[in-house]
Amino acid sequence: MQAVSLPANLAPRLPAGSVRLGAVAAGTAMHLDVTLKVRDQSALTAFLDGLSNRKSPYFHDFLKPGQFGPLFGPSLSQLATVENALRAAGLSPGVVSSNRLSIPVTATALTIERAFRVDLVRYRLTNGRVAIANSTAPKLASSAASLVSGILGLNDMDVSQSMLSKPANPTAAAPGQAALKRTTATPSAAGPQACTDASQTATENGAYTASQLASYYLMSPLYSDGDLGQGVRVALAEIGPNLPSDISAYEQCYGIKTPVSYLKIDGGAGTGSGAPSPEAALDIEDVAGLAPGISVDVYQAPNSDADVYDMFKAIVDTDKDKVVSASFGECEALIEANDPAYFTDVTTLMSQAQTQGQTVFASAGDTGSSGCYGNGEATPDDNFPASSPFVVAVGGTTIESGGGETVWNESADEAGAAGGGDSTAWCMPAYQYQTAIPGLVNSLSETNAVCVKANKGGYVREIPDVSADADPESGYVIYAAGQWQSVGGTSAAAPLWAAIAALIDSSPFCADYGSGAAGVLPAGLYGMMALDHSYVYESVPEGLLDITEGNNDYTPTGYTGGLYPATEGFDMASGLGVPIVTGEDGSGHVSMFYPGLAALMCQYYATKLMSTSVTGISPNVGRAGRATTVTVHGHGFLPIAGADRAVVGATTLNATCSTASICKVTVPAESTRTINIQIIAEDLTPSAVTKADRFQYVAAPYVSSLSPNKGTHKGGTTVTIRGSNFIGVTSVHFGGKLGGKLRVISATEIKVVAPAGAGTVHVTVTAVGGTSNAPGFKYT
Repeated sequence: MQAVSLPANLAPRLPAGSVRLGAVAAGTAMHLDVTLKVRDQSALTAFLDGLSNRKSPYFHDFLKPGQFGPLFGPSLSQLATVENALRAAGLSPGVVSSNRLSIPVTATALTIERAFRVDLVRYRLTNGRVAIANSTAPKLASSAASLVSGILGLNDMDVSQSMLSKPANPTAAAPGQAALKRTTATPSAAGPQACTDASQTATENGAYTASQLASYYLMSPLYSDGDLGQGVRVALAEIGPNLPSDISAYEQCYGIKTPVSYLKIDGGAGTGSGAPSPEAALDIEDVAGLAPGISVDVYQAPNSDADVYDMFKAIVDTDKDKVVSASFGECEALIEANDPAYFTDVTTLMSQAQTQGQTVFASAGDTGSSGCYGNGEATPDDNFPASSPFVVAVGGTTIESGGGETVWNESADEAGAAGGGDSTAWCMPAYQYQTAIPGLVNSLSETNAVCVKANKGGYVREIPDVSADADPESGYVIYAAGQWQSVGGTSAAAPLWAAIAALIDSSPFCADYGSGAAGVLPAGLYGMMALDHSYVYESVPEGLLDITEGNNDYTPTGYTGGLYPATEGFDMASGLGVPIVTGEDGSGHVSMFYPGLAALMCQYYATKLMSTSVTGISPNVGRAGRATTVTVHGHGFLPIAGADRAVVGATTLNATCSTASICKVTVPAESTRTINIQIIAEDLTPSAVTKADRFQYVAAPYVSSLSPNKGTHKGGTTVTIRGSNFIGVTSVHFGGKLGGKLRVISATEIKVVAPAGAGTVHVTVTAVGGTSNAPGFKYT
């Protein structure tokens, strides 16, 4: 059968200065992944679009483990076609992945060369590393080639780069909490507390402990509500090792016991202190210190495209971790030149993660808008996988000593800058194309004709999506290589966001709203922002804080084009903004009523409590001039302390809601009138005004006449009492004796039977409004 070339695996571009060493030894054992195309991309796209669209039948219908392959992977007959072609080429295909997207192949270099009709060559790169590359595009039987996306592992010219940065000039000029002036919040006693050594390192280096960052980004109020991320698993994708003893020391410092498991992929990333940086320790300690109730799964793989693909495949196919974080990346231009199949294959995995409700974060990069800096290129470019659709790209900011944040840019010290910009490889996904979000489409947005199929404007993907502190000069205190130190980079910002997503998943907001694992799913994030942008971009922001100062033009790269500036709304220097996890009022005080990011994400994916209504007030009348505590019955109340308010005209009152249908409200003393009591949850839409929510202030009853006004001393005379304000009548007394058979005919008429008595006595009516005047009744 005719063999055809696979266009996604052309011979890679050789870096300048590469030295050919000769052929790969024939007996060298090699591991490859033959990756497969999705069976029906349009069906997958429609499903993805529907997951966050409340009008879609797919809304919130996330897939369970094992469902993706049968629904969207190749058919069994298509798999058989590819397997047969591999066997015919002399290979022994392994077990197909559960998502049906890859077939592993292990064979000698000679067998692989013969099977795919390529030569495998060794090269020494300028950094001393020895890499291999295929000299031509591999070939496969035409019957199978159309089903294959690519072959990963034929070359390892490019490797991912850690997005970690160390401070150039550690200083105590802005120590710890002194710089955290955005809110009046302080570290919560309910959350992890840093030990003396960590706090001292923070002070000496102008860096921050986990408890300070949790306070600053308003995570700590969730701790007070019992949310430490419990029940949530977080996967960390690592291409470098760490010392488990470092993690133990960090946890001992904070008094936490976050379980950490290590899973080696393709042999793992090595062990001990041989890591090129404290990257893995940072990632683990970052998420554990901020969400100590989680379980951490550390996936470790060698640093090659094929191995990183296998690592992501393991995380996504297993689907036990609803939050995923990766603090590494490669520039798009190099991947396009050397391994374009890696682009497509990893992004397909990211789309699978989206179908399963997994939130994936990736560092946007530490060299500003020039993602290929360090690889001999200074032109603007993004980092992958951050640029991939269905990944939340995390950029970087600097927490300023006087309060607030600006885009991280340490060009002067050559200490890095926040990654971001227009993608050269990906179209803006439909979920990101939300023109209601200010700044999303701007003068720096680029278009590509092929992108018209992805979004109406034909725009390319823009990153970052969000940001957080990444400046090593205002860095994160960690314990690595046996010592306390401070580090930064978007490597730190990505796991910080992963911790936030875990807290959101575990929050009482998602539990009460029935949201499932809302996390910070990218489609939900942009959908929420389009719906609630007025909450975010207002004078008192909610959910996210807009960054409007700085740019990410990292001048040490040699590029000085001025891209990209921070502006109002979305921008490619800081994305949508930095997190405000819970709410705060206009005075900077924490408030569960004003929705933070946790509440907004959970409310966006809500399956219950989607609207608020009042069905009754008990009691519904009260004495004028006196405060009254009433029970409000209804639907859609949020049983979280401080999350609900009662609205009476222009007055807002506290509401204590014990369940989704019962709240207690104390209405103030008022003059005689009728009011409506509306309930509003999280500063959203108040309940509609109806007859059922009325509360009436009434004056004391007034008796104008008794008929008859006399009766036998034996009692038994039926007396008709006329007057006003006979509302909520509880008793009628004849002198000191209680009248019998009381019947309230109306607010102006009562019938009652007089008790036995003597002489002339005063008759009084007791009602909600008080006790009436006292006309006389004469016994005969």
